[in-house]
Amino acid sequence: MKKRYGQHFLSDRNILQRIVRLAAIRPEDTVIEIGPGAGALTRELASAARRVIAIEIDRDLIPKLRASMPPNVEIVEGDTLEMNLSNLAGERFHMVGNLPYNISTPLLKQFIAARDHILDVTIMLQKEVAERLRANPNSKDYGPLSILVQYYATPLWGFTVPPGAFTPRPKVDSAVIRLDWKPGIPDSRDFTDFVHRAFGARRKKLINNLVTLFPTRSREDLAAILQSIGLSVDARAETLTVDQFHRVYNQLR
Repeated sequence: MKKRYGQHFLSDRNILQRIVRLAAIRPEDTVIEIGPGAGALTRELASAARRVIAIEIDRDLIPKLRASMPPNVEIVEGDTLEMNLSNLAGERFHMVGNLPYNISTPLLKQFIAARDHILDVTIMLQKEVAERLRANPNSKDYGPLSILVQYYATPLWGFTVPPGAFTPRPKVDSAVIRLDWKPGIPDSRDFTDFVHRAFGARRKKLINNLVTLFPTRSREDLAAILQSIGLSVDARAETLTVDQFHRVYNQLR
């Protein structure tokens, strides 16, 4: 195991099969797996799908993986964060993986960028991060990551995985979650950047953050924008739904 890669290998076959069922893999499907590790989930995916492409960054694991996998599995060595996922399979695919805790957010952003080529995403994350993905307004877990994901996708909660299911044991619980893309949502990096900045001082009223972000707009003008979409001038960022944030953004744009 290499600490720098955040490796925690899952071997409980019941959990592995539950992941495959949640991903709704069919015999004609192609799957890209992030971080096959020892290959336990890869084998379960290979038994359900027509084709599996498994991306592994740890070159010491590559020979054993290639020697032990069935013929419908291709092992690709490399860093997923540096790959163009859109061209990797040559067709639309399911994304599945046990994401390293330390790079889960940049990987999620990469999946969103390649969503035209990804059918859906089924991933295992640190439970705390998974809770953020599905969090509702007015909750402690709700924040920019919640809005980033929920703007583009509908999170479907799968199940929690205890530390004892892994080798070595992580210090936290994990959770499996599936993301189903919402149809017809255009790229809007400016919007998600706006949301992130609006949460910059979380305890402040939203209007105070907006005054900082848009110094050429008067406080009265900004208050009128909030009120025009039914928001109080005392509203805080964590109380707005994704739709309300988008309406504020469109008014300011």
